[in-house]
Amino acid sequence: QLKKENTILKNDISQSDFLLLENTQLRKLIDEQSTSSVNLISGRVILDKRSPYLNSFIINSGTNNDIKNGLAVLDGNNFVGRIVDVNFFSSRVLLVTDLNSKIPIVIEPSGTHAILSGRGTNEPSLEYLPENHMVQEKDKVYTSGKEGIFSPGIPIGEVKFQNDIIHVSLFSDLSQITFVNINLGELTQK
Repeated sequence: QLKKENTILKNDISQSDFLLLENTQLRKLIDEQSTSSVNLISGRVILDKRSPYLNSFIINSGTNNDIKNGLAVLDGNNFVGRIVDVNFFSSRVLLVTDLNSKIPIVIEPSGTHAILSGRGTNEPSLEYLPENHMVQEKDKVYTSGKEGIFSPGIPIGEVKFQNDIIHVSLFSDLSQITFVNINLGELTQK
């Protein structure tokens, strides 16, 4: 009887610890939304193995929360991908590491523009850099806002040189994301 009660109590403690972790994550999400100058909607990541994309996941927010194709998806303040497919209760996020991902970026401090191209690995690469670029290791990479696709200045990662290819080491670990924010655009004052 005591062993059975002990097992039940251990399970209750584990459940309580998980709820505390989830509560901490949700509080962080709420803080990000309340301090942001843009309208953010949150979503929980749902794993999905059946996909035409190598690096994507499903979130539990869709048109019921005004989600549309092309919106920026953030982990904290960091850009991690964009919405590519929307249903009423769910959406697919194409991550920056996917082979189909091409994001216009700007590199700080040089101001050089390029395209962040997914390679199917953890580190996307920079393409279409000008010939005499001044890009250096550890330079910061942000969304450029070109083409009006995403807001400019969303942090993505930092430059890393490897085997004559310029990679970007992402600020967010894409395998560890549980909740995301979707950028709906600038807040309108009423």
